[in-house]
Amino acid sequence: MTYTVIGRCARTNQIGIGVATYSVACGSFTQGAQSAHGIAMTQANVRKGNSPLANALLAQGHSHRAVLQALIDDDAHAGYRQIGIMDRSGNVSAYTGDKVRPWCGERFGPNYLVHGNGLAGEHVIAAMEESFLETADQPLEERLIHTLESGRDAGGQGFNSPKKAERSACIVVVDGRNYADWDLRVDLHDTAIEELRRVYEFFKPYQPFYNERDDDPSRCLAQDAWERANLPAGRLAPR
Repeated sequence: MTYTVIGRCARTNQIGIGVATYSVACGSFTQGAQSAHGIAMTQANVRKGNSPLANALLAQGHSHRAVLQALIDDDAHAGYRQIGIMDRSGNVSAYTGDKVRPWCGERFGPNYLVHGNGLAGEHVIAAMEESFLETADQPLEERLIHTLESGRDAGGQGFNSPKKAERSACIVVVDGRNYADWDLRVDLHDTAIEELRRVYEFFKPYQPFYNERDDDPSRCLAQDAWERANLPAGRLAPR
C-alpha cells in the first residue's frame, strides 16, 4: 500500500520523488531517484535491483520506454510490480502489473507521474494529480509534499478496508548532479506525512547553509554561530 509522485520542475529542471506508505523506511527504496539522468521507482513489491539497472540504462541514453520494458523483461515476477520511469526531460512511462493489490493504477503527463496501490480508490490518484499540476509556481520539494498531503486527505490507503496509516514518507530532489539536494525521510511514525512536513519546515532554512558548506567551507560559520546569526532564539535546533 503505497502512493508516489514523481515530478520535474520545468523552471529549474530539478527532478524528484515523494513517497508515502504503510510500509516502513520507504526512503531506503528510492535509490532510483539519486541520479541526474532520471528517476526510477518500483513499488507494490519492491525489486531493489531495478534502480541501479534503470539508472545505468538512462545514463547510457536509453529511452524511458526502453528502460521500462527492460525492467519488465528482466523480471519473472513483473506482474507483482508497479514501476515508474521519468527521464531528465520529464518524459514518463509507467506499468502496473496484473497481480498488484487494488486499487492500483497511475496517471501521468509531461513532467509528472502519480501512481499507487492498495488505495481507497482512483480518486486518491486524481487528487494527487490535481495537486501537482496546480502548484507549478512552488519549489519542487514543496510540490511533492503537498501532493502527498492531497493523497492522504483524499483517503490514502485502504481498499475495502479501514484506512491504513502512512507509517513512512520521504522526498528526494535532484538538480544537475548525481546526488540529492533534498533527501528527507520519516522511517516510522503514526502520521508520517505530517512528520515529513514538520521535518521539511524545520530543515528548510538550513538547506542553503549546508549547500554553502559543501561548496566552500572556508567561508562558512560554524553551525552554532550560523544558527545564532540567522535563526530566532526560539527556533534554534535542540542541543
